[in-house]
Amino acid sequence: MKPVNFDLKLSKYFDISINFNSRQIALFRATGYNSAGCLIRDGHDFLFNLFIPKTDDITALKPFFQLVDIEEKARYYFYSEKIQDPYLSGFLGDLDSINGLVISYAGIESGKLKLQGFMHTNSETDFSNLLSKYNYMQVNIEKLTFKPSMGFYDFMKNMEIPLKSITISLPMSEFSQYQIIKVLKGTNTVIQYVDNITKGGKFRIILYSDSNLGEVEGIKVISDIDHIYETSIDESILVLFASNIIKNNITSNFTFMYESEDKLLLNFIVPEFMAKEYFRLIVDTEIDLKNFEWVTLESYGDLDNFERSFNQ
Repeated sequence: MKPVNFDLKLSKYFDISINFNSRQIALFRATGYNSAGCLIRDGHDFLFNLFIPKTDDITALKPFFQLVDIEEKARYYFYSEKIQDPYLSGFLGDLDSINGLVISYAGIESGKLKLQGFMHTNSETDFSNLLSKYNYMQVNIEKLTFKPSMGFYDFMKNMEIPLKSITISLPMSEFSQYQIIKVLKGTNTVIQYVDNITKGGKFRIILYSDSNLGEVEGIKVISDIDHIYETSIDESILVLFASNIIKNNITSNFTFMYESEDKLLLNFIVPEFMAKEYFRLIVDTEIDLKNFEWVTLESYGDLDNFERSFNQ
């Protein structure tokens, strides 16, 4: 079964720039360096991870590494900081909790926290109410862009950091007892992970389908017309990859899951400088599963692989 085309299902795009003070913000503001990162939700708290590729010109930045706890990886430097501002932490928590909304990018740009993402039209009211709840004095929003979505694929193509697409497969028969697998098996549905990284044990997911899933237990309706739904999964086998991601402090920009030819496929869109670590993660997961025949690398390459899979 060919995966449903979902590229423009979340039809609104947002871009938020927030001015706040922290050690890492001060560091990047002082040097003028822009950096991609990710937000990790840990209960009511948020960690902000930053990744600095070694291929970048970091001559001005590197002398400041001794002022913060920088961890060196093979192809990049890594830094993590808990967000201390209670208003900002509350804002991020409420933003991340809006059904039908995905934060697709978090980073530092011009010394400010930059958030980009997508939402369904039915989520606009909750988004507007959130902006009213946290006025511009509590959360210093310096710039807000809200416009029709360009789609996931064009968004990924236009990112400054090169991305790679990695697709692995698992045998559907091994996971047939899980409700979410039954949904994938019986319908033409693509799952997108809302939480690419979480420490809570559960992962929120959005389901894009061509079927009515509103009667499925535990699934919330985002749009009956567009067949968009949301739920959470905590099946250990389905979060095992994510657990290894957390353990290794790496991230994916997008994660999708779908069924094809009786195989469960997981598609990770990752920064190119992290691709090697993802391959290691796949091997580590095979070791954890104690079955080296379960996980198959289906494809690795540029974003054309993503486009061919979903948008033909």
